[in-house]
Amino acid sequence: MEPVLNETNACESLPQRATLVSRYATPLAVLLVTLGVVISQPVSPIKELSIGLLLFGLVFNYVSVPLIAKMKAPSFCVHARLFINLGVNALIVYFLGGYWKPAWLLLALTPLATAVYDSKAKTLATSLGVGVLLLLIQATRKLGSPLEWAEQAANILFIVLVSLLVNELAHHSRGTKA
Repeated sequence: MEPVLNETNACESLPQRATLVSRYATPLAVLLVTLGVVISQPVSPIKELSIGLLLFGLVFNYVSVPLIAKMKAPSFCVHARLFINLGVNALIVYFLGGYWKPAWLLLALTPLATAVYDSKAKTLATSLGVGVLLLLIQATRKLGSPLEWAEQAANILFIVLVSLLVNELAHHSRGTKA
């Protein structure tokens, strides 16, 4: 079966998928970071860095979706957008995650978006890569107890399995093979 992001089918549906991902992922990111900053009251400069990264992400995603819609071959822009958002989210998780445990959910957004855009293999690779990134970020916090490592394993398992589920559902709804 054809890859999802080939140039013949991507032009019609890829901008719509980018809009769909933004419609749900952006409010989740805003809510997670806002709650993290308001509830956990991180120290300066963590608070300001988190807010600044959130504002950058909002503006970036607001501007990028219409640009993707105007492109004749949008797949490069979609992939660049995925990696920029992953970088921003990883920084927020790194800074804010020590104060607000649910911040790790931001890292689930990239594999979920990949599940909407790409193949099962790319979704699996992205979710496993994000899992390693989550472990690296958490290792900087010197996780020591088996409970803390088990929590991270559960988070990674969630990211991998839910991403694969979304990938299969997205492909099934489009009538393509995952």
